[in-house]
Amino acid sequence: MAGAGRGAGADRPETGRGPRGLPGGARGSGDGGGGALSRWAAWVLGLTCALPVAGSALPGREGTLEPADPHETVVPDLSTRVRALEQSGIVLRGAAAWDAALITEVEAGLSALPPAMRRPPGGPLELVVHPESAPLGLGDGTPTRPDWTEGRARFHLYAYAPSDERRATLRTARLTDVEAERLWRRRAVVHAVVQRWDDARAWSDTPTWRRLSGWQKPFERPLVWKEEARIHYAGAYSRALGQRGASLDLVTFAEELLVPVESVRDDALPVDDRVRCQEFSKARALAELVEHAGLGRLPPRGECPAFEAWAELDALSHFEVLLVASTGRQPESLFGHLMLRPVWREGAVPRGPGFERVVQLVALTGLESRGLGYVVKGMTGGYDTAFLTGTLGDLSHEALELEQRFIRRFRLRLTRGEEARMLERVWELERRGYMGYYFFTDNCASALLFLLNGALEDGRKVRAPGTLWVLPTATLDALARVEVVGKEGGAGPLLEYVPDTLESTGDRAVRSHAAREEALSALAARVGAAEHARLRELHERLQSPEPHVRHAAYDALPAAVSSALDSASTEARATARERLHAYVAHSVRVERAAVDRAEAERLRIERERLLAVKVPVAGAAEAGVRERQRIFESEDALQRRLAVLDRTTLLKDALAAAPRRPPTPEELRALVRADRTEAAFTRATEVQGALNDGVLAEVDPVAFLGEDHRRKVEAETAWAEGARRDSGAGRTVVSVGVDFPDVGRARPVVSVRTAGMAEALGDARLHGFQPSSELRVLDGELSLEPRWGVPRVVGSQMTLVGYRTLLRELPHLRQSTWDSLGWGAEARVDSNPVRALPHQASVQAEALMVLDEGERFSRFTAVGVGGLASVRWSGHAPLTPAAGPRLSVAHRTGLPGSGANAVRLEAAYAPTWRVGDEHVTHEAGASLQVEWWLGRAGPFGVLLTPRAQVRWEGSLAPPPLREPLSPTTWWAGSSERRLALGLEMR
Repeated sequence: MAGAGRGAGADRPETGRGPRGLPGGARGSGDGGGGALSRWAAWVLGLTCALPVAGSALPGREGTLEPADPHETVVPDLSTRVRALEQSGIVLRGAAAWDAALITEVEAGLSALPPAMRRPPGGPLELVVHPESAPLGLGDGTPTRPDWTEGRARFHLYAYAPSDERRATLRTARLTDVEAERLWRRRAVVHAVVQRWDDARAWSDTPTWRRLSGWQKPFERPLVWKEEARIHYAGAYSRALGQRGASLDLVTFAEELLVPVESVRDDALPVDDRVRCQEFSKARALAELVEHAGLGRLPPRGECPAFEAWAELDALSHFEVLLVASTGRQPESLFGHLMLRPVWREGAVPRGPGFERVVQLVALTGLESRGLGYVVKGMTGGYDTAFLTGTLGDLSHEALELEQRFIRRFRLRLTRGEEARMLERVWELERRGYMGYYFFTDNCASALLFLLNGALEDGRKVRAPGTLWVLPTATLDALARVEVVGKEGGAGPLLEYVPDTLESTGDRAVRSHAAREEALSALAARVGAAEHARLRELHERLQSPEPHVRHAAYDALPAAVSSALDSASTEARATARERLHAYVAHSVRVERAAVDRAEAERLRIERERLLAVKVPVAGAAEAGVRERQRIFESEDALQRRLAVLDRTTLLKDALAAAPRRPPTPEELRALVRADRTEAAFTRATEVQGALNDGVLAEVDPVAFLGEDHRRKVEAETAWAEGARRDSGAGRTVVSVGVDFPDVGRARPVVSVRTAGMAEALGDARLHGFQPSSELRVLDGELSLEPRWGVPRVVGSQMTLVGYRTLLRELPHLRQSTWDSLGWGAEARVDSNPVRALPHQASVQAEALMVLDEGERFSRFTAVGVGGLASVRWSGHAPLTPAAGPRLSVAHRTGLPGSGANAVRLEAAYAPTWRVGDEHVTHEAGASLQVEWWLGRAGPFGVLLTPRAQVRWEGSLAPPPLREPLSPTTWWAGSSERRLALGLEMR
């Protein structure tokens, strides 16, 4: 063995080496080799005495000599040991049979396997040794350096040479060359034997193994042409060879697990960097596969101090899935975002809420510009998805404060074993789980399923809710449809709603705005009229969009509160004090939303100033990924560094040192306004503190917060009881109805409506978006007239994408008229054979004025004003563009019972001018629909939707002179009228 020769130092024969292990081309012990051969035999004997004879425990071994004296060790000769290996199915021929060092390492490699695994299936396994060197002494599968030949009959070894493969040598860096050669010789034996077992038992083809790295077979998913893994990071595999396929992944991992670095030298790695403390899931999977095959058990894991301190398994309560919802006004956040939250019980050392951990499943985009290139890279795999453990404080600052997105909570019903596996998976994937990010298919939702499926027991799996599109809300549907038995023993859905949403400061401000109005109204009967009028006047000023006006109002608030409290009667004073305390507290919460919005605006401006300079800035996506991977390579070093995701801090650090252009006048005004808003908030908190220490000191602030939280949870629980569980993803509605055409008699119509996503304004859905928003994607309806033979197409329509929101800014945040309005936009195509130009593609946009609204928009009335642009065509006519204004009315009234029960009215009118026409064409339509939730029938929920609709298109041209007036001359055109009864089952 080359390493053994180097380790002999000055005793190494200086003659050239012939067959492996024999100097000078010697052929054996009896060929007259003379003194050199005698010295070689003595050196071999000394070496075999010094090294442990690890193969002595091989099953069926014959010829092993028992020592005559317990204090004397008798070593069998080489031929005996070679024969013993042959009886175990390992064949050494030629020079390999005379290489004592090689034989010793082969024996050690076999002894690392459970006894029943040491005889490989498939017949004798011959180990062939070549004098040529190769990295790690192993073949690479090429014709010049094959690893296997004659099928799996011969496994080839080479003279050891160091490798420059970082992952293969990362944990062996402290070994000497001699120790490294011994290690890789043992691993080579394990590789060959385990490969044989995998060929025979197909371990690498089981879901137990394939799901851990996300191995996919050809055509298992679109655009997958060969076997490949979702995790593409080289550091997630024991060697680069393991990235070639699931089988090599398993075999190379078995090398590292069964022959770890510490088996050669105990101090070669810190405990926490050892493979058994880094690859929990793969180690468990391999152990289960071996045990289920009846081949014995692998050694237990042992202690892993860093992981055990991080996991705190004894204190773990449960896991939650977090849905970071859309803001309602920012279209870039429409589809939401999923995260995972481990929840620990409070221990002896209190942990503040901001220090609780959250697992974010995000694309690592660095500080790259949010332009067209950013979008293209996000859709084509230009970024990496990573699993990042941050704190709830970081998440709150980014999502709840800067982005103003609330977070809905769902509890996972897992067994105790699955919870432990989840923590292990988080630990592993945070370090090595880098996957390509594709906005539609490989996103936060699919990453969550990847993590979860690697931890579920008993073969359970949650299937992705789509192939070409994996929506976060649809993923919640998929999780909730899985029935499990949790650790408490009860059966139920895997996912359960927790009625305690993490509010954004904006949502909390909306709630506080209503609460302070309630507190102010209640004070009218408890304080003097003049004092109440003074409070009312200050209240109006506190709703001013100008921060300096609000600042002055806060200056005057202490005196107004004191005088109001003094004016209360003795009996009413305690209640008045509580109401005044509530008013002040809720006012500060409203002001907090304004300062958070101002900070987000300041960051946006600073970012644009930075990017406009066109100077490279540290923070590119690729560089960030490489740096993160480097940090996580050493557990010992990692534990001395806080590695969390705080993209806001990264951005601020980059902005602090980067050059930038001067602000524009508009940006300067926004920055000044942000400073004044921050000053107003500071003054509000100072006033609150002074009042709470003064005239309001008798009010218990902890009791106030507790009561406020109780009311919030109570309201969310009541809403959840009436809300539908499922999202609006993947809907199908079948309708049967009657059409009343202009010509001819009534005819039956059957319609099928399908939607990739369809959530309407006011919808109450646990897994859906905000009721203030409506989103429709690929929402189409096909109407057919049933008859003998092929049904006739009556019409079709498809909304490619449509969005509406009724959410407006609070009064003090409205800087323009636009902030007082909702908005909507839509792109659609439709066909109607009755029209002269039957096919149409159109886009429309509108501003929405809300005339009336109820809580969570269960009731609303809105009027829309906007524009419409369309193109019409037929098979023989050219494209005909048209454009014009558009008016609309939308109304919803909630009905008793389920939150899904409602009456909807939608009406729209659009006069358009078409190229080539001499008059304006008028389009008008209206629909009245009742939605009634019938409940659940087994696994399905049933929604009944009777509907009446009418549509008219024509001209309003006056009749020619000397012709009698009649409706037909004024209302020339065509109309469609339909009554239909729809049924949806989910």
